Amino acid sequence: MPVVSAGYPYRESRIARVLKLQSTNKPPSLTSTGTVRKATPLMTQYLEVKRRVPDAILFFRLGDFYEMFFEDAETGSRILDIQLTSRSKDGAPLCGVPYHAAEPYIAKLLKAGLKVAICEQAAPETSVKAGGFQLTAPGRGLMPRHIVRVITPGTIGEETVLVAGEKNFLLAVIPEYRLTAADQAAPESGARAAGGCHDSTVISYAIAALELSTGEFIAARLDNLAALREEAARIAPRELILPNNGSSLDALATELGCTLSVIDSEFFEQTRAREILQRHFGEKAANLDDGLGAAAAAALCYVEENFGHDLAHLQAPRVYQPARYMLVDEVSRRHLELIASSDGTRTGSLLAVLDETLTPVGARTLSNWIVYPLLDLAAIGERHDAIEELFESDLGGAMADSLRRIGDLERMAGRIGSLRASPRDLLRLGQVLAAVATLRDLIGGMRAKLITQLVTRLHPLPGIATKIDAAISDEPPVNPRDGNTIRSGFDASVDELRSLALDARGVIARLEASERERSRIPSLKVRYNQVFGYYIEVTKAHLERVPDDYERKQTLVGAERFTTPGLKELERKILSAEAGLRDLELQLFTKLLRDLTDVVPELLETARAVGEFDALRSLAATARRRGYVRPLTNSGTALKLRDGRHPVLETGMKAGEFVPNDLEVDPAERQLLLITGPNMAGKSTYLRQIALIVIMAQMGSFVPATTAELGLVDRVFTRIGARDDLRRGESTFMVEMRETARLLDGLTDRSLLLLDEVGRGTSTFDGLAIAWAIAEHLHDATRAKVLFATHFHELTELAREHPRVRNLGVAVREWNGEVLFLRRVMEGAVNRSYGIEVARLAGLPSSIITRAREILGNLEQGEITEAGIARLAHNPHQSDGCQGPEQIALFTSADGRVLEELRGLDTDRMTPIEALGTLARLASRLRSGG
Repeated sequence: MPVVSAGYPYRESRIARVLKLQSTNKPPSLTSTGTVRKATPLMTQYLEVKRRVPDAILFFRLGDFYEMFFEDAETGSRILDIQLTSRSKDGAPLCGVPYHAAEPYIAKLLKAGLKVAICEQAAPETSVKAGGFQLTAPGRGLMPRHIVRVITPGTIGEETVLVAGEKNFLLAVIPEYRLTAADQAAPESGARAAGGCHDSTVISYAIAALELSTGEFIAARLDNLAALREEAARIAPRELILPNNGSSLDALATELGCTLSVIDSEFFEQTRAREILQRHFGEKAANLDDGLGAAAAAALCYVEENFGHDLAHLQAPRVYQPARYMLVDEVSRRHLELIASSDGTRTGSLLAVLDETLTPVGARTLSNWIVYPLLDLAAIGERHDAIEELFESDLGGAMADSLRRIGDLERMAGRIGSLRASPRDLLRLGQVLAAVATLRDLIGGMRAKLITQLVTRLHPLPGIATKIDAAISDEPPVNPRDGNTIRSGFDASVDELRSLALDARGVIARLEASERERSRIPSLKVRYNQVFGYYIEVTKAHLERVPDDYERKQTLVGAERFTTPGLKELERKILSAEAGLRDLELQLFTKLLRDLTDVVPELLETARAVGEFDALRSLAATARRRGYVRPLTNSGTALKLRDGRHPVLETGMKAGEFVPNDLEVDPAERQLLLITGPNMAGKSTYLRQIALIVIMAQMGSFVPATTAELGLVDRVFTRIGARDDLRRGESTFMVEMRETARLLDGLTDRSLLLLDEVGRGTSTFDGLAIAWAIAEHLHDATRAKVLFATHFHELTELAREHPRVRNLGVAVREWNGEVLFLRRVMEGAVNRSYGIEVARLAGLPSSIITRAREILGNLEQGEITEAGIARLAHNPHQSDGCQGPEQIALFTSADGRVLEELRGLDTDRMTPIEALGTLARLASRLRSGG
């Protein structure tokens, strides 16, 4: 990998550095077969440009197409599914896409994790003046070309490429080192601290995440590699930037599933970082220490080099502390399907249920709230207060219409700040600001503290709307270079050029009439031909009346042709009017766009206030439609729910079909709840709904329950489901143990731990031993709140010896040979799993079901061989057909065994649910005869 891997460099010194690096490499072949032909001037130019961006797909502008050559063409044709061909002159493989419709193709390449460099042609130009502006006209020869931008997955600004409801972060990471004595004595120790060295020890990691399309810029410090991985997964960047100092973090990009860009560690150097941040943000970046500043500066430099220097919309980096938010680690987010379901789509996730937002910025805000639940009781209460007031309000009508008309103001402000907004963007901005004014009037009278704060952050900016309306035409083009951008009457020079371009014949007719009147020559004519251009023709009979300022241009048999300084100027203007008009309109539009960058901070503040209000309105609408209630959050540690429901599962059921359940867990008395019950009874559903309700409450949402009293939870960890990780060569059980191990670190009495079937991935005795030991550890060594669902019924014995362990069971009934799952979680243990009944429902053959019941009965009676192994086989004869020693019958009389079991029951210590379960099992055994 090159020292600078994202095609840094466009400044002359960096170009020289990359060319020097490339000069030692084997030059690319000019044919797919390896035959080298003499390079044409155009191909020589291409190769020179390509050497500057060795790891990007180069879109090389040729006329109306972006062409790709050599390996780029082969890769592009495969990913984009377009025809691969070759140049007739030199045999170079090539393929191309239309330049005016390139964005969908660029999006495909970015989705594949690639980078795209855009190389535009810039013709030699000659200068003319019109209307006080400098205009240009094309020259001739081989057009110079230069890279105008490198588009990487983390530096996308195009709305058509971005996903509206998702953020698109670029993440820079720098390890921070503890220096040895030798390092501290070295004069370059500051640089080595940023770049790292073999004799230093990593003590923390500084990160900076930049969202280019919205200008969001955040920074944080993580204490260890595990914390870095968790926070990086929560940010979910599209691109990761690392210094090329051997920090061994390359695998992080693979874990995150994002593009990796390794850049020169000099971009992370601390002294340089302070200068860069000071230049761009001034004193607003003074709160960044050296490590955070180095990471932020590297991200900023990377964006400037690849995207451009027009970044007026970027905020100064905001330092945040991940510890101030509830920790829901990446595995738990996946198990709980917070943002996406197991198939990677939004359908079936918590976000899909809660998201009734009307703006893209609102959708992104709501998603962020789910990933970052709050730990501040006051902030949680403010969101609940706002939702409670909105709950009783009209959430449709004018309010909803205003939000829809505002749309994605955040990314529109980003395009304005980066000077990439279109004329239609500006025209729409005027309409958006009017909708902002309407929204502010509609919610201005609300009393909730959070909403009143949001109102103060809404800036309609009426002067800006007026300015845009005066300058931009009613039907502007998408591209300002296409003309008809500036409104008539806004600029006299534009009006003059437009008049010339649209009414050249009328202008000439009016000039002809004016000259006839001035010269008193009734037969005077103004004409044009391609050789002489525009001229005034006067017959020889009227030559004595020709004015003094006429200059002879051509003599004919019966007439003379003249020109004047005014006609020369008019000719020049008419011939260059169309091109000049487009150029002048572009300059005026660009000036207006630059003027608007001054109000980008107000636009962004308005957009984010709209997003927060839209998210609150969405949560209120969902709560009202689905019957959620306001949770009572407090500073305690207990969790109490009445009639809690799973917010996702109930959406696919009829009203009242989902069976609600209660919860009471308290580190002081009911710390560890052991949940037993049959397969398919709903244990996993119960675990998930508790976790989702807690997360919803602390993100500020109402919850699906009758009542909810919830003490603050600092982390939610889950271990639900079974899967392997073949990429790492790990079995299902190894993955299970790894995930369980990570749950046991850093637990407090505010932590909520949800374990489902721990130990089931290995043998019964091994699994039972592990599950028992883990449960004991959680009880004895922590005060974390634990819900432990299991089929190891032996674990229920923990409640006899450990005071804070309670047994819960999911109720089931047997009726006429059928198993009825009641889905109700009750006090007491359940000692049967009914796995065979589930297998029968799944369609296993009846012979297998019958035999399984026989074996289960034998196992339950504890019949064993002389070696101490459960006796399963029934083979009274030897394989050779000879009568062997008589074998003891595997199965004895059902009646006798039932009587023996009844005699052994300790009815005084049985709970009602245990007695009912035992009676049902014995009755079933008598009916089946086995």
